[in-house]
Amino acid sequence: MVANESYQASNSEIDSVRNRQTSCKSSVQSDSLPSIPCTNEIALKRHLNLWSGICFIVGITIGSGIFVSPKGVLKYTESVGLCLIIWVVSGFVALLGALCFAEIGGIIPRSGAELAYMKEGIGSIHERTGDILAYLFNWTNTFILKPTSTAVLVMSFAEYFLSGIMDACGPPETLVKITSVFTILMLMNINSISVSAANRLNIIFVICKVVTILTVIIVGIVRIAQGHTKYLQNGFDGTTRKPLSVALAFYAGLWAYDGWNSLNSVTEELKNPKRNLWLSIVLALPSVIILYLLTNISYFTVMNKALLLSSNTVAVTWGELVLGRIGANILPILISISALGSANGTLFVSARYCMVGARYGYLPEIFSYIQKDTLTPLPSIVLQGILSIIFCIPSNIDELIDVFSFSAWIFYGLTFVATLCCKFTMKKAKRVISVPIPLIVIVILISIYLVIAPVIVNPSIGFLLATFLILFGMVFYYPFVYYQVELDCMNDKDITATMSLNSSMTDINSIHRRQSNSFIIQQQHLTSEKINRKNSLRDELPTNEVTLQRHLGLFSGVCFIVGIIIGSGIFVSPKGVLRGTESVGLCLIIWIGSGLLSLLGALCYAEIGTVIPRNGAEIAYMKEGIGSVHERIGEISAYLFNWTSALILKPASIAILTLTFSQYFLSGILIDCAPSEQLVKMTAVFTLLILMNINSISVSAANRLNIIFVICKVVTIIIVIIVGIVRIAQGHTKYLQNGFDGTTTKPLNVALAFYSGLWAYDGWNSLNSITEELKNPKRNLWLSIVLALPSVIILYLLTNISYFTAMDKVTLLNSNSVAVTWGEVAIRPVVRALPILVSISALGGGNGSLYGSARYCMVGAQYGYLPEVFACIHKKRLTPIPGVVLEGLVAIALCMPGNVEGLIDFFSFAAWIFYGLTFLATLFCKFTMKKAERVISVPIPLIILIILISIYLVIAPVIADPSIGFLIASLVILFGLVFYYPFVYRKIEINIIKRINRFLITFFQLQKAQVNI
Repeated sequence: MVANESYQASNSEIDSVRNRQTSCKSSVQSDSLPSIPCTNEIALKRHLNLWSGICFIVGITIGSGIFVSPKGVLKYTESVGLCLIIWVVSGFVALLGALCFAEIGGIIPRSGAELAYMKEGIGSIHERTGDILAYLFNWTNTFILKPTSTAVLVMSFAEYFLSGIMDACGPPETLVKITSVFTILMLMNINSISVSAANRLNIIFVICKVVTILTVIIVGIVRIAQGHTKYLQNGFDGTTRKPLSVALAFYAGLWAYDGWNSLNSVTEELKNPKRNLWLSIVLALPSVIILYLLTNISYFTVMNKALLLSSNTVAVTWGELVLGRIGANILPILISISALGSANGTLFVSARYCMVGARYGYLPEIFSYIQKDTLTPLPSIVLQGILSIIFCIPSNIDELIDVFSFSAWIFYGLTFVATLCCKFTMKKAKRVISVPIPLIVIVILISIYLVIAPVIVNPSIGFLLATFLILFGMVFYYPFVYYQVELDCMNDKDITATMSLNSSMTDINSIHRRQSNSFIIQQQHLTSEKINRKNSLRDELPTNEVTLQRHLGLFSGVCFIVGIIIGSGIFVSPKGVLRGTESVGLCLIIWIGSGLLSLLGALCYAEIGTVIPRNGAEIAYMKEGIGSVHERIGEISAYLFNWTSALILKPASIAILTLTFSQYFLSGILIDCAPSEQLVKMTAVFTLLILMNINSISVSAANRLNIIFVICKVVTIIIVIIVGIVRIAQGHTKYLQNGFDGTTTKPLNVALAFYSGLWAYDGWNSLNSITEELKNPKRNLWLSIVLALPSVIILYLLTNISYFTAMDKVTLLNSNSVAVTWGEVAIRPVVRALPILVSISALGGGNGSLYGSARYCMVGAQYGYLPEVFACIHKKRLTPIPGVVLEGLVAIALCMPGNVEGLIDFFSFAAWIFYGLTFLATLFCKFTMKKAERVISVPIPLIILIILISIYLVIAPVIADPSIGFLIASLVILFGLVFYYPFVYRKIEINIIKRINRFLITFFQLQKAQVNI
């Protein structure tokens, strides 16, 4: 891929290393960072083929504009006929511009498009001019144009997606912005993890948006065949006679094709760019022209000019008229997908612009780095993502991008000038495509017009401010680029960042430190590790042992228990105990008694957990504890728990917690209406995907997130308690007096109150599920329990007392959300914040439950109860990705039906079957493992007591409310034995399962985790 022989041999490009602005090579400041050896040169991988290139252009060009506001052209032409002509001509002008970019892209096959072309094209005529123009483009593009474009597209996605699922209640601005921020974080994550994943996602988005457009077109063709051509007849009636209006129509049309230059920004990632660059353009842009033309014709088969111009969302108006209510609901979702696809492509591109700018020295050197393993420009993605999030905050971002959009055509025009310059300075360069000079001159003149037109039509101080901000970049150019002034603090930060990322980041400039005269990347270099990586499914799995790391200290252990126990129940529905006791006094006693019983159960778990220090809690304890008395019974008990827990109990709990988060979070920000069921479910699914992502990427990140959630929920509870204490001091004790009035005399009711109380403390056993990740488990396991559970008991007791300072028994029992009802009385000015705080508490519980449930899957697979892949963890991240994905997907599936609460009600009684069996295992270990070291030892009578309580808690709900549901739940649990006998007991192996296991292990870079005892 040599650009041209004369350019290679040019001594000026080789000898000007001291003047960094001459070439990319000179941008490597040898004294700004320690020199990096070139033994492991890496580069962005060439993964984009012709099909990917076409999809890339189409995906960025077709955003939401053709669906939302294709009326800009019609507004100025004032006739259907001229409107359609402008759409076609604008497309051909965009195609001409793209071909100019294709020509110079073949000569300078670099990522960065305008940045590289102005630097090296105009720079071939006048070095300093090329350098300054490239710098100003990088300044404007990096900090304004690309981030604002990404922000606008993501906010369009959020607005139309939420509109499609919120019925008649439109989304509030706050919800749109929050959704936008979360969406940007997801796109940042995808683009940081895998270039291929981002590319595949773009292809999926392109298919969706093209299918949507084809649907509109086909319906239009059918309507034309049916004779609906009234609005297409006399197409030139009312045509404007103002040349300036026609000019503005062209401006609007060309803006609709923005993105035609997108593939040039990723040239270094394109396979065979000399062929695929121009061919992708030639195939993509004519296709877009045809799609745009036929889509507009379809609109005019349904709407007249006045209706189209008055519509805020043309495609939705068209859908309502043609497809009725279904179209009105579906089309906003399809529009949102189209906008999201363009946002993904824009973020992908903008990161490459940053990277190339840093190569030339226009940005700090850290932005020229790529991740060594994933080969993604991670620092640049983070920068562009953060800037996009910042631009999501103001409400006038559309005005900002309108003011700055004229500047885009300044740089497009300068790139066309660079193409013209190369016609003379690089005559001998091999050109696959060559645009005639007169056509280049024409497109330069068009660019000049497109800069001037908006200023003439709507002169505003905004254009002056935009120009000033662009030129303001020169303040930084002269000291830091031209004179190469280095700040010690910047160097220290860069060096620190580089050292901390040294194992995973490699300077992409190392590609250019070669003896070759050409500084243009001629081929991709991968590390020897990448070259030698075995990727055949037949290769032997790695033999190096990996295991979960012990990263949880005492504080993390306490937070883990508190975080899972305190979900949303204490805020939403702490009324189960009161309903059973029928008095305030006995209610508070039951809360304390339930907490102490939970503490007793947790101490039993702490004892057996130090004897059998394995992850998986009940699975390991029943398997090895009961198994020490009778091997088969222990194995069957452990298997049935794994079956019930992995596929029903844990995912259902996670689903309920995320649905609760969605319900209360949306209620807190939707002021005028309640969130629809569809919105709640979609938010829950989106939340689960984020939690899956975090737990798959980093164990430490998931742990830190859990600590943050715990702090939030404890602070919330303390606020409730403090307000309660203040109210008691003020004399609000009416509902606490005569506390035992009305106390129930029915023992079964008291029993059910205990059942509700114990269920509120569910999670007391959570730390045992991750024993292998706990530092010094023999100390920290029991100590975390002893510190956490009494704290929760005190918090629960004082919170309930605070509730009774503001509510009587009847009010509390009738409330759908006790904390909110309490807040309306006690802290009316800030009651709107309570649903948000409740949602954070529920989200923390969901995160902790997902974390723990993935370990249950892993331990179950280690014992052979689940396929082998679930016993694996990621080789580098050391996270149980298969378990996280399984539990997350099952939880998502359980979010869909409306009766997930009923499901867990029927199966929850089964949890105490397995808790009781675990207490029995603890008792057995007293005799079968007498010599085992025990840091804590629970007296046998107390173990027997908790076993009897477990039996009661299994029987009580069945006696109180006998239902066929309990029988069905029991049969579903026992149904697991159908799979136990052939696959666990007989160890029958199915070839297709083995092949799937091996494929997943190889594809996700997994390795079987070793037991960490």
